[in-house]
Amino acid sequence: MSSDSIPGQLANAQVIALYDRACPLCRAEMHRLKAGDRHDRLRLVDIADPQFDAAQWGFELEALRNSLHVRAADGEWRIGVPGIAEAYRAVGLGWLTWPLRVLGAGRLAARAYRWIAPNRHRVSRWLGYREAGQDAAPHCDDGHCPTHY
Repeated sequence: MSSDSIPGQLANAQVIALYDRACPLCRAEMHRLKAGDRHDRLRLVDIADPQFDAAQWGFELEALRNSLHVRAADGEWRIGVPGIAEAYRAVGLGWLTWPLRVLGAGRLAARAYRWIAPNRHRVSRWLGYREAGQDAAPHCDDGHCPTHY
């Protein structure tokens, strides 16, 4: 694991995002956020790393594969759309999440996310995100995408 992925080193971090680096869309979005993190307030932890241990974080790996999990500065976990919003806030882009506060929009986003997250590799292909040198993106069977490919 990279030094950014070791739980002991993250104990003092403000916000920690447990994300799937094997997902091209997820990787692009999280790395874009991290690139704009001028105050080092967001730590990225790759759940696709072979050395990653979900139990160290108190979650089942399957749960992490199906939703972004973000530990906020207050120590509380934000999962799914609230986790995305928390990651944006951590890097000073929380204002971009204002549409989620519009009546009904947050619920609609959460509903869409519940379908997108387990189909993230397929969605990545549809949006043109691909692994460098990859001929074909991984297939998602039974609504679940592989973590490694």
